[in-house]
Amino acid sequence: MHLNKHNIHKILGLAFTALIVLSACRAPTQETSPTQDINALYTQVAGTLIAQGQVATEAPAATNTPLVTTATPSPSQPTATASNTPVPVTNTPAAVCNQAAFISDVTVKDGTKMSKGEDFTKTWRIKNTGTCTWDEDYTVVFSSGTNLANKASYDLSEDVSPGETVNISIPMEAPDKNGTYTSNWVIRSDSGATFGVGGSGGSAGVPFFALIKVGTGGTTSSGKIKYDFADNFCDADWDSHSKNNLPCPGANQGDNGFVLVLQDPELETGVKENEPAIWMRPSHEGNGWIRGVFPDYEVKDDDHFVATIGCLDNNPNCRVTFTLSYIKPNGDEVVLGTWDEKFDELVRDIDIDLSSLAGKELNFVLTVDTGNNNFAQANAFWFVPMIENQ
Repeated sequence: MHLNKHNIHKILGLAFTALIVLSACRAPTQETSPTQDINALYTQVAGTLIAQGQVATEAPAATNTPLVTTATPSPSQPTATASNTPVPVTNTPAAVCNQAAFISDVTVKDGTKMSKGEDFTKTWRIKNTGTCTWDEDYTVVFSSGTNLANKASYDLSEDVSPGETVNISIPMEAPDKNGTYTSNWVIRSDSGATFGVGGSGGSAGVPFFALIKVGTGGTTSSGKIKYDFADNFCDADWDSHSKNNLPCPGANQGDNGFVLVLQDPELETGVKENEPAIWMRPSHEGNGWIRGVFPDYEVKDDDHFVATIGCLDNNPNCRVTFTLSYIKPNGDEVVLGTWDEKFDELVRDIDIDLSSLAGKELNFVLTVDTGNNNFAQANAFWFVPMIENQ
């Protein structure tokens, strides 16, 4: 029973009265102890009740207020149960069963050049960062892009316990048509839920992928890349809506816009690349833009402009428009393509056949326009932009 102070006072008063009655019934002897003062008696009785588990609250401090006995019943108190015990507050995140992290591309680095129809095996190193073991009921499944494999799902080669890494290998084949291809894959659990890499707090993350370029006869070799825009980005004349002749390279700050090259950019896929990207941020205004006009280039037959575009990582409010164009010798500008992009954890591959312009000397132009008022997050990239002869 859980007693309040009123009940404790009542019990102590009755006990004290009983002791007085008992002492009155005995004749004092020489061995009788001196009379205890009321505070000492109060403390003794309270200690006895606590030892018997009848008092759930701490004993009150000694007081000179007289104890009052009364026959009026006090309201009963609820019995304490385990549910009344407060639960400690903690900031520890809830454990996530299915979660993974990308470690590295073991084979076929992003942007590897392939011959048409070339066979290859893509291998990713992935870490199990969740709390569940990936067993024989887990599979690797194609999610989007171009399926370069001959199946849509593959079994894992081994069980993967939490904290362990595994090499996931899938045999693939390059398409028979020139171009840039991305093949996105995820893991499917025994319950049918799918998850990629880089997720946290229950987020499914993003796919891990193979990115190849077809039509250049295998890995990059001299003579195939005709012009590298990232290597020569400061040869271009850079302007924005609010300022002409922007410095190159710029500083990653200010309202006028800037251009830089990142040697190991982190794309919105959550993957850190090891090839360069041109980072362009438009001027900070509703119709802001930034553009670079590159030096004269004489187009050859079978030349292609290739690049991957999107937003840099950690810019969820990024919304921009990319434009590829060229300027004729007479000053007329012709648009080859325009692409609206937002931060959606996916990238876009571009492959423009320039063969119809063969023999012409042109100035190619890369432009990025802002798509909303989140200017500080309008961080657009052209990943490995170049002209290749395919």
